[in-house]
Amino acid sequence: MIGKSPQAGALLSLLALAATACAPGARSGPEASAALRAFAAADSLHSQPLGPGVLYIRAWERAGPWAIHVVEVDTARCAPRWSARKPAGSLDGRARTSTLAGDALAAVNADFFQLPGGTPVGPQVTGGRVLIGPGDRPAWLWGGRAFTAGAARLDGSVSAAGDSLPLVQVNRAAASTSSYHPPPRGATMFTSLAPAVPPADSAADVVFIAVTAGDERAGTGQVLRVLRAQTDTVRLPAGMAAIQLWGEARAWAARRTAGDPLQWHTRLLPGSGDWPTLEAVGGFPLLLHDDKDVLAGTTVTPSFAQRHPRTAIGWSSRSGRVFLVAVDGRQSPYSDGMTLTELLDLFRRLGATEALNLDGGGSTTIVSRGVVLNRPSDREGERAVGNALLLAGCDARPTGRNR
Repeated sequence: MIGKSPQAGALLSLLALAATACAPGARSGPEASAALRAFAAADSLHSQPLGPGVLYIRAWERAGPWAIHVVEVDTARCAPRWSARKPAGSLDGRARTSTLAGDALAAVNADFFQLPGGTPVGPQVTGGRVLIGPGDRPAWLWGGRAFTAGAARLDGSVSAAGDSLPLVQVNRAAASTSSYHPPPRGATMFTSLAPAVPPADSAADVVFIAVTAGDERAGTGQVLRVLRAQTDTVRLPAGMAAIQLWGEARAWAARRTAGDPLQWHTRLLPGSGDWPTLEAVGGFPLLLHDDKDVLAGTTVTPSFAQRHPRTAIGWSSRSGRVFLVAVDGRQSPYSDGMTLTELLDLFRRLGATEALNLDGGGSTTIVSRGVVLNRPSDREGERAVGNALLLAGCDARPTGRNR
């Protein structure tokens, strides 16, 4: 809980400033804040500028009851620099959002993750490096000038002396718990970031590689050996990679021998675009797309759709404003959390045309410069999570509207 946090003093100072920063209906910069307008009738409303064009809003509405936290980014004033952050060293690592965020202007917890580790269910791209490839769920993707939410696809290949094979996945197992089902002809690249090269659903071949240069983005290496019909888990030490193949792709492995030089490249692309992704995190479900309700056509379990703490990101293609949202929950009478439908309605109130739900529950956290702004619902306080989405800062000039 916030009151028990070692950063409580800093938080109280922030909120003390917030109490006098803006009153309901006040303006933020040259244009009125969309969030302040949306919460004009709230029972309690506070705001605090975090930087030029970046405003933190905390609203409490008795009718929920809801405690709603919003970081609003006006891209007419702030050209945002986003960062998808994950603990270094291994895909299954976890850390608190405040730790991952460091001194970022703002950050929220991001994707759902697999327990007992912290491997993201969806993709993770950091600095153009595909740490883990796309699953079957939607993702938030940023290309430096534009971002979108929806399906993602991998553009990649591995080749040996002109004998090329498409790569369809990076560091993701083909398993029922991974939100990924491989195509009939497919190859997955695993690096030492992955906890292991797991057995495939059916026997697969694996080409083991000694990496000589590069990483997941692009690299070179040599074939060490080919394992036929892999049925056991294999762990990769640093400096090694592996290509797991099944179906028709196994013919490529049959043509490999020890010592063959290899080269590869991977990049993540939007499902309907061709610009390379610099930063990406997964989420589920997509709430709004092109100003249309897409939640209604998405299958979710009733228990997941009911009221929970929520984290989400949304934006308006009309105004260029971006909204990082956290709604506290499981803490009646302070805040009960929101259903997915209530969360969609919240983004409608904010004027968003696009919105994606992120991991919620005890993971829901929103921070600024390392200070936790909300009240995480776990009794122990802030939870360690698989990754976080950061507003790392703002460039002085806008670089174009988002799409």
